[in-house]
Amino acid sequence: MENTFVDACRKLGSFLWTGVKRNYDNLDDSIAKHLGENNDETVEIHLSKMFSEVFKRHSQDEADKLFIVGTKTTTPSLKKVSSRPVKPWFFTRVFLVLAVSFSMLMLLLYLFKSDKAIPGMIFIGSLAVPFSLLMMFFEINVYQNISVLQLLTTFLVGGIMSLLVTMTLYLALPIRTTVSIENALLVGFVEEVAKALVIILFINRYRVNYIFNGILIGAAIGAGFRCLKVRDM
Repeated sequence: MENTFVDACRKLGSFLWTGVKRNYDNLDDSIAKHLGENNDETVEIHLSKMFSEVFKRHSQDEADKLFIVGTKTTTPSLKKVSSRPVKPWFFTRVFLVLAVSFSMLMLLLYLFKSDKAIPGMIFIGSLAVPFSLLMMFFEINVYQNISVLQLLTTFLVGGIMSLLVTMTLYLALPIRTTVSIENALLVGFVEEVAKALVIILFINRYRVNYIFNGILIGAAIGAGFRCLKVRDM
């Protein structure tokens, strides 16, 4: 039984390492290609320009177009990927909807003294910031090669898997229930390692090779983990 478990762990480790090596062997070359070969060239990031579309009015068609991505017929080729600066805006609308929903639940709680609003407040409150940031990274993914279905699957399944891996590592490591700086640091380390392992699994599963893809998958798993963890607390 122990030999079978060890063999399974070795196979899992080999699978993870193969995926990491495949995705990151040419990372430096990819960065150099996108930023230019000239070492003296500087890349400036202006947040005011990046978020300049946030306060502008956008049509329903513009919002719908953001979600028609990730399929074989809607994923653009590399030649068609726009080199224009990315200007996300839809994530602020998502945050606004969630914030208004949370405010309405607060009114339900304080005006009508209804305890039924508390579970909704916990759920919406834990979802507001992580899910809004997830939508921002979805807009930033200029390659448009990850669909909404893949994103939601990663958000839900990835969040649950990261919790399962975290609890498994808790059992394997000597983490005590006493409050101390050492235990707090160890808990944080375990949670980040668990999420990193799940991120590697999903990157290998989707076979993506771009930095924006990895950021989006990591944001989805991190957001799912955060929402489920806060809900559990």
